[in-house]
Amino acid sequence: MIIDSCKYENVYLLRIDGGNDSSELLREMSQYAIDNDLATENYLDALLEREQQYPTGIQASLGIAIPHADQCYTIENTIVVALLNKPVIFKSMGYGKEMEVEVVFMLLLNKEDKQVKVLSELVNFIQNESKLKELFTENGLYSIYETFGKYL
Repeated sequence: MIIDSCKYENVYLLRIDGGNDSSELLREMSQYAIDNDLATENYLDALLEREQQYPTGIQASLGIAIPHADQCYTIENTIVVALLNKPVIFKSMGYGKEMEVEVVFMLLLNKEDKQVKVLSELVNFIQNESKLKELFTENGLYSIYETFGKYL
C-alpha cells in the first residue's frame, strides 16, 4: 500500500508498506504511473512480462530493483522510486535467485539514448552507499532529481 507520495519536477518518490510479493508491488507502482498519466494502460502487463523474463534485482548496500518496460508504454519520461518499509522478494539480475529489495527504481523512458544514460547514472548512484541512505531523508527526492533530472 502506498503510504505517501511526492513529486519534484518529473521525479516521483513513493513510500510503500511493502512486504508483499514483487508482482503485487509492481502492480501498485504501475497503477500509480497509469493514474498519473506517466504510462499507458498496457504498461503493467509489459512490466510484469519483462520482469519475469529478465529479473532486475541487484544487491548493493541495499537490495535494489530496476523494473522497466519497453519504451512504447511510456507517456512521460520519469523515474518512480519506491522506498519500502518492509522488503519485497525479487529475483536477482542474471542469476534469478530470490533476494530482498528495499528500494525500487521504476524507469519510464521513451527514448533509447535516455535509457542508456539513466542506467549508467543509476549504476553509479546505487554503488554510492551515502546516496542510497540519503533517499530515506527529507532530501531524498531532490537527490534523485539532481542525479537523473537532466536525462528525463
